[in-house]
Parts: sequence; structure tokens; C-alpha cells
Amino acid sequence: MAARKWRFSYRNKLIVSFMLVSLLPVLIVQMISYYVSTDAMKTKTNALVQANLLQTSKNLDISLLAYQDLLFQIITNDDVIRLVKAINVPNEDVELSKRKLINLLSSYSYAKYGIRSVAIFTSNGSLICYDQQTGSPYDNLWSNTSNLQQHPLYVSAIHKTNGIMTAPEKISSINRDEQYGFHLVRKLSDLNGVNLEGIGVVVVTVYESVLASAINLTDPESDVKQPFESRNFLADTDGTIVSSPDQSSIGKTIGDVTTAATISNTYYNSKTGFTLYNLIDQKELFNEMYAMQRISVLVGVAALILAGVLIFYFSGRLTASIRKIVGAMRIARHGGFTVQVDDRSQDEISSIALHFNRMMVTINDLMQEIRDTGEKRKEAEIRALEAQINPHFLYNTLDSINWLAIEKDEHQISQMLKGLAQILRYSIKDSNKPVTVREELMWMDRYMFLQQYRFRSSFECVVEKDEAALDFYIPKLLLQPIIENAIIHGFSGVKQGGVLSIGFRFITDDRLEITIQDNGVGMDEASLAELQHESAVITESGGSSIGIRNVIERMRMHYGEQAKFTVTSSLGEGTSVKLLLPAMPSKEELAG
Repeated sequence: MAARKWRFSYRNKLIVSFMLVSLLPVLIVQMISYYVSTDAMKTKTNALVQANLLQTSKNLDISLLAYQDLLFQIITNDDVIRLVKAINVPNEDVELSKRKLINLLSSYSYAKYGIRSVAIFTSNGSLICYDQQTGSPYDNLWSNTSNLQQHPLYVSAIHKTNGIMTAPEKISSINRDEQYGFHLVRKLSDLNGVNLEGIGVVVVTVYESVLASAINLTDPESDVKQPFESRNFLADTDGTIVSSPDQSSIGKTIGDVTTAATISNTYYNSKTGFTLYNLIDQKELFNEMYAMQRISVLVGVAALILAGVLIFYFSGRLTASIRKIVGAMRIARHGGFTVQVDDRSQDEISSIALHFNRMMVTINDLMQEIRDTGEKRKEAEIRALEAQINPHFLYNTLDSINWLAIEKDEHQISQMLKGLAQILRYSIKDSNKPVTVREELMWMDRYMFLQQYRFRSSFECVVEKDEAALDFYIPKLLLQPIIENAIIHGFSGVKQGGVLSIGFRFITDDRLEITIQDNGVGMDEASLAELQHESAVITESGGSSIGIRNVIERMRMHYGEQAKFTVTSSLGEGTSVKLLLPAMPSKEELAG
């Protein structure tokens, strides 16, 4: 049993319509307002952040300038140059020169906050370094470097006039809070010499926290919190973070620390070659707006409930008359055609009720007339049934004649009677239901037996079929009139040599072509034209072949315009009839 279709009452439609009309504009206005205000806040925030990034970039330049000035003081210090030259030319005072140079470097290392070490790689491969973390000239940041002259920092700086700044990298440190540092490198030259060839390279190693403080403009140890989370990062050209307020982010890419809810702004610092990134958590930025939105939603829900109650009440008042009419219709559906609707609302619904009442009176009169007509028709059918021959009487009579023929040793007559009884039974039983080609061929075998006996075997029947076609459904006895025409008219006057060919083959997976062809007398052009005309237009009267007209009409009843009927014939050469049939439901499908 099919599931009952879900019904949406008129009252519910009114409720939904009222709700949409009253609340939808409010929701649309609220959404537009939210998106406009959000976009405006983003625009203003981006403008402020860009100004902040510009100031941060300047602050970074100022911070680095102080360390670059310190580096410039070292390379222009006459004492440093003199001591490096002495170390490059070995003599008995080399160790004394190294100690004096280390003392100078130690004073420079404490000149600025955040310096890890100050080192000089001399041109003869000597290392002079003061490391704040160790305080020892022999155990420092560079003490494990085997060949200083091949170190990338030395090779790069010795051929450049300007200094080099490296990206922060992990360094060994006893201070757990400082794990990363960057290097400021510059060539050391004899300013009083004939040329400015390098006599060494000065390397100042600074902790990464100097960069982090410069790009964030705030004290990381301060308890003052920003109204929303905003973080500045320094990244190289590949987007890899080189400085961050959180050292665990160094080495990651910008994409690793952003989400779909992150607002990102950038500013390129041309002096360092790094890019400043400002990341703002959108949720934090719009936290107050989200709070207001939640309040608006709660107010909207409350308004929705109140509007729903009012709409429910007034819709009930509006649809009361409709419910009366619907109730009367239900009574009428169950046979109560005397029902009347009492409605005095004096509106359009009242007019519907008036017409409904009149319709019920008319239907009641028609039903009485139908009952009277039905009784007269029933009496006529009973009289017609009484005049009909009972098919069982006919079967029993044929069976009696069959046994009488057997007793007289008339076995051919007995076989013909059996075939006739089977044909009659097949023709009458379920005459309107489809059958398979297999069933139709079994009937045709019995029919051919009788016809061949009747015409004394003046023709033979040849059947060609696809095995798959045997289970194809066709209308019952559709082929009988065509086969009968071929035998009676096609083989008229033929004493022997007649051949009736019947073929079943698939044109496509769901279209079957049936061909019925004989080598009989054929038709002249006038008869063929008349038959072809009847195959195109069926009328209730006229036409030379009632059987063919019956076949064409049944095809159109079952298949409409999907089936095709064609006939070709030549006088003295025979006739060919082709039926192109689509698939049709089986008996079980029709019964279901």
C-alpha cells in the first residue's frame, strides 16, 4: 500500500506566509547590517594595522640601526685594527694582542642589550671572540668551527663593502629563554693602508628576542592585554617565520599559524629583506559584535514566538469557514450527498459554501438518476446473459464429439477437435492480457495444424526467432488476423509450394520486429494503397480487411504512436507485413 502523501493544510500555509512576510524582512535587514558593519570594521582595522606595520617597520630599522652603529664603531676603531694586524703577523706579542682585543670586544658586547657574542675572524684564520654566555675566550659560540676562512659568513662579508644581516637560527645557549640568534657581519679593513683589503670579518651575534620586541612594540612581560589578539611575525621571502613573540613558531610557515578566521596584513621591510605579518583573530576582533548578534537572535526568537501565537490565533479565526466546507466534503466523499454547509460570514468563503450546497443537491439528483439507470441496465444484462451459450457447454460438446470420433477410429478428426478446443480456450481466457512470444507460438502451432489440414498441406510454415524474443510480451492473438489473411488470401488458388515465414528479431534491446511474409499471389497497387491507407488512418466504417484494421487498432490502443505497421506486396510475388513493437508490461506487472 502506498504511503499516505503528506498534507500541508491551508491554515499552516497561512501561518508560514505570515511568518515569512513579518520576519523575513527583519532577518534580511539584520543580515545586511551585520555584513556591512563587519566589512566596515575590517576596512578600518586593516587601515589601522597598515599604519601600525609601517611604524613597526620603522621601529625595527631603528633597533637594528643601533647594533649596526655598534658594528661600525668596531670596524673603525684604530685599536681594533692595530691589534688585528698584529695578530695576522705572528710574533712574540700575539697572545698579548689577543687578550687586549678580547677586552675591547667584551666592552662592546655589553654596550647593547641582547648581544650574545662579538667575534673577529682574522684573515690568517684566527678567532678572537667574547661570548657573554661562557665568558671564556676558548669556549664560545664559534670555538667548534674548524676553518673560519671557509665559513659562509666570512666568504660573503670579505667581498662586500656593506654589512650582512642573517636570518635568525638556532644557537647553543645556557639561557633557555634565548634559543635563536642572528648575525650582523661586516668586513674589517685597514683604513690607514694603501688599499681597503679585508684583514678580517667582525661578527656580532644578537638574540632573536631583539627582533621580536621591535616588531611587537609591546613588552611581552606586561600584564596589559589588547582588546583583541594581534600578533606580528617576521618572515623571509619563502614565508618562513624568522622572528615571533612565541619562539615555537620560528621555522614554521605563515600558513601554519593562520586559520580561516585570521585576518592577515603584510608590510615589506626593504632594509632587512624580511616581510612583516600582522595576524588578527577575527573571532576576538568581532567578539562584541557576536555578543550583540546573540542578543538580537534571542530577541528575534522571542518575537517569533509571540508572532507565532498571534498568527496561530488569527489564522484559526480566518480558516474556520474553510474547515466547515472541508468537513462537509469529507462527509460527501463517504456518500453523504445530503450534507449542507451553514455559513453566514457574507464573504468569499460564504459564496463557496453556497455553490457547494447547490452542487450537493445536483449530485444527489444525478445519483438517483444513475441508480434508476443502473437497475434498468442490470435487468438488460441479465437477459443478455441468459441468452448466451455457456463456454463450458461448448467445451463439453466438443469433448463428446472427440470421444465419438475416437470410437469411430477417426483420429484425425479427434486431433482437429482437440486443437480447436485448445484454440478456443486460449482465445477466450484472459483475452485482454499480454502473452509471451513463446505462448503465442504454441497457439500458432495448433492453429497451423488445423489450417494445413484444411488446405491439405498446400503450404508450409517456417519460424525464425531469437531465443531472447521468446520472453517478449505482446498482445494476445495480435498475429492471428495477419496469418489468417496470408493463408486465405495469399495462398488463394495455391495447390502446393506455399511458404509462410514468420520472424522475430530484436532491433534494439527493447524493440522487437515481427515479420510475416508469404510467397502467395500478392496484391495489386490499388489494394496495397488501400491497405496502407488503413494502416495510417483507422475509421469505424469502410476498409477491405476487418482483421488488419483490428490489428492496427489494437496496436495503437496498447502502444500509441510507438508501434509501427508496414506492408509491402507485389502482384504474383507475395506479401510482407512488418510490426515494430516496443516492450510492454507483463501479466504480473499489470496485475500488480
